[in-house]
Amino acid sequence: MQRSPGVDSPVEFPAFARWLILLVATAAAACVSPAQGDTWWALRAGQDIWRDHRVSLVDRYSYTAYGRRWPDHEWLWQALAYALHHVGGMPLLTLAVGLLAGMTLVFSTADGAVRRTDLVVLLLAIPGVIAAWAVRPQVLSMALFALILWLLRTRRWWWCVPLMLVWANAHGGVVFGGLALGSACAATLGHHRRLRPVLPLLAVTALSALATLLTPLGTGLWHYVLTSGSRPFEQNINEWRPAYTHLTFYTGAFWLWVGGTVVLVVVRRHRLATWEAKLGLVSTIALLPLAVDATRNTTMFVVAATPLLVRLLRPVTSHARPRDTVRRARPILAAAGVGATLATALVYAAAPPGLGWHPISSSVRQAIRACPGHVYTSYDSGAYLIWFTPEVKVFADNRQDPYSEQILDLSILDHSSPWRAPFNRYDVRCAALLSGNAGTVATLQDAGWRTAAGEGPWLVLTAPGVTLRPTGTAP
Repeated sequence: MQRSPGVDSPVEFPAFARWLILLVATAAAACVSPAQGDTWWALRAGQDIWRDHRVSLVDRYSYTAYGRRWPDHEWLWQALAYALHHVGGMPLLTLAVGLLAGMTLVFSTADGAVRRTDLVVLLLAIPGVIAAWAVRPQVLSMALFALILWLLRTRRWWWCVPLMLVWANAHGGVVFGGLALGSACAATLGHHRRLRPVLPLLAVTALSALATLLTPLGTGLWHYVLTSGSRPFEQNINEWRPAYTHLTFYTGAFWLWVGGTVVLVVVRRHRLATWEAKLGLVSTIALLPLAVDATRNTTMFVVAATPLLVRLLRPVTSHARPRDTVRRARPILAAAGVGATLATALVYAAAPPGLGWHPISSSVRQAIRACPGHVYTSYDSGAYLIWFTPEVKVFADNRQDPYSEQILDLSILDHSSPWRAPFNRYDVRCAALLSGNAGTVATLQDAGWRTAAGEGPWLVLTAPGVTLRPTGTAP
């Protein structure tokens, strides 16, 4: 009778090291993933979904676009995020984001027995995907992209249909799921050079496409994702800028991945004979132009390229080295898990400013509420007010879609901006701005606006002759 492995049974070192790296990376993601502007309007939208039991497709948070169509393509993320926040606050929501980041790495490297070369790819993947570690739905799309590629590689094709249904309701990044399915069809056709083996995948792709129509947007979701990246004002948003226009740590990591992938594909092209390798190659090539065109897609390129590099680097022999095992590996991993949990708990207890859980003080919120007219908000600052001062409508925020091109242009002011007439039309008497909006602050201060309140990175400005209402006065 064969005995099952016990806790003292040795584990091959690569498998042990892989799980240890994944554990540490997941804990690290849970400890460093910050809340951002769109964290807060997403929580407000999720709260409204739970309260109203419906998804609103019109703007209700601004006075410049109130009642205009808002294609809310991530309502499921908002509802889930608010539910987590309601139960466990920002610690639970941030922990969930860390788990999604870990899930991405798990499925990107889950291909058979683990080898030492896999560890190299895994370690290199972390700086390549770290840009997506934030409390926003992009981290969910990154995890689901890794999952759908794994489902395709392991020929669990039919699971792609319900996955695409969930993804389509959670985030517009579902377009990457369609790209993965299209890559699988192309890889199958190229591998077999016959149509018949492609038919099951074509059926899965067609059903998955139909599943994406089962959202509040219907066919509008397709229009939204296909026009993504070509909307007005996006040239002013850093994450929509091409990866070749500015060098940062993240774009640098991306270009290193591109260069390394090209070299390995050329040097080890004989390893591309299998269907799985062809899938990795086609999906990686398909992601490259999207990543070059917008830095927000560079992490998706790394997710697609990771399993390809795992296959290209893995040695032909599958035998472990002599004594290449770790005794008591399971207790060690369990202890590491406990340590990672305690470390994460300590970070959450301290709530460091870098996590952005308390981005706006009570005194600033009070000053914003005391404005006798409408409050101007920039593209960066408006999202915070939607959650922290829900009774105050905003001028603009980074949802972007409900607003006219004129309002978006005025969401970042300089001395040449024609802001006076719109401010008069909307009765704008105050401004709530972040310190990063230095140009906007200077423009208003040069026009005579004065600082009425300020704490941390926030400033509340009032127009000439305007004073804030006394505390407790009804608007």
